[in-house]
Amino acid sequence: MKFQPDLALIQSDTVVAISTPRGEGGIGIVRLSGPEALAIGQQIFRSRPPLGKRVRYVEYGRIWAGGRAIDTGVAWVFAAPHSYTGEDTVEISCHGSMVVLESVVEEALRLGAVVAAPGEFTRRAFLNGRLDLLEAEAVIDLIQASSKAHLDNAYGLAGGRLSKMVKDLKNQLVKMLSLLEIGLDFSDEDIDSIGRQEIQTALREVVESSLRLAETFEGTRRRQEGYLVAFIGRPNVGKSTLLNVLLGEDRAIVTPLPGTTRDLVEGRTTWAGETIRLVDTAGIRQSHNLIEKEGIERASQAIGEADVVLAVFDSSTESHEDDMAVLDLLPPDKKSIGVFNKIDLPGASTRSKIEARVSVSVEISALREFGIEKLKREVMAQLPHGAEVYGIGITRQRHQDCLLRVAKSGAIAEELLKSGQPDECVVAELQDALNALGEMLGETVEEEVLDSIFSQFCIGK
Repeated sequence: MKFQPDLALIQSDTVVAISTPRGEGGIGIVRLSGPEALAIGQQIFRSRPPLGKRVRYVEYGRIWAGGRAIDTGVAWVFAAPHSYTGEDTVEISCHGSMVVLESVVEEALRLGAVVAAPGEFTRRAFLNGRLDLLEAEAVIDLIQASSKAHLDNAYGLAGGRLSKMVKDLKNQLVKMLSLLEIGLDFSDEDIDSIGRQEIQTALREVVESSLRLAETFEGTRRRQEGYLVAFIGRPNVGKSTLLNVLLGEDRAIVTPLPGTTRDLVEGRTTWAGETIRLVDTAGIRQSHNLIEKEGIERASQAIGEADVVLAVFDSSTESHEDDMAVLDLLPPDKKSIGVFNKIDLPGASTRSKIEARVSVSVEISALREFGIEKLKREVMAQLPHGAEVYGIGITRQRHQDCLLRVAKSGAIAEELLKSGQPDECVVAELQDALNALGEMLGETVEEEVLDSIFSQFCIGK
């Protein structure tokens, strides 16, 4: 089912949800939105003057539920259409006890409200024209932001910067379609060769812009999930100790016995505003132990997925054949850092062969925490920071798919124009590109797509 969002698309039910619970002793907000929000809110929240007499004015009063006052707090009203959802909205701020918050919700339900579905308030904002679908999706990105860079990108999306780019592409396509359709409707107004060349040039710009935006998806996705940094090395070179130091917690078991780590051990941290996923892998050595062999296989897989690989070596011992096996596992297309650990002990290793196989090398003592900050800086310098377009990266596969459709249809349309094919064929391709941009913005979208998008939200957003 497809539909066009409309300002008149007001929901018939009034919904209620705990919007921002803060736990015992904190502050919680209960949000109501819909045609009866004010009427229900006035019965729950009693103040002088009554709630709603002064719109957008914070009132202090008593909160009633179950026939008695249960709390004091503040509340405010946003009148339609000048609210987040585009409907009458009431927000009641009370003490954060879940008993209080749930009592307020139960009272609202008794008075005729219904429980909000996940993402209900943002969905209503979209349906009522307050947000387009790109801006609505950005709300969940803001909520789930795990790093400063992720937050900056999400804020740009929520602020409409991506929407503006997409609308600019739409406007370009609409102008081209208008020129071509004039030629189809009025044969005596046929477009001259100069006009066709201008359309071809504009089409090329649309294709290139769409591809540039589409290409930001992979880098943005990696940034959202966290950059993966994998440790590799033979047993007892100090990988587990290094993991614990970098995480600031005892995540991996550390013993003098070789082969302690037999599976992947992962932890998350934040460096310079970026989320980093650190993965310690099984020690690489010749072994017939099935468990160790499986651990080494998983280590190899983690290395293949990693953004940066830390190849850890024991600087206090002579290079070992297992060190060479470690180097052989390093993919040639990966950024790798040679980490010479245990520099607090007398040195004995031969480094030339190792240093020739890695991007850069760093000396550290994980036990004494020497050289750790330098190692962090080197990791950050090696991360594959994805390209952005005017500081924006797309965050969903849906966005990339739509943009690639635009680029494909635009490229076909350009070739059709060059080869002198009928304008009707060119128009059909431009319409397909226009539809893809419309889907991005939510102007035409399957209801199942909306259900999938808003199901990712928590209740109350």
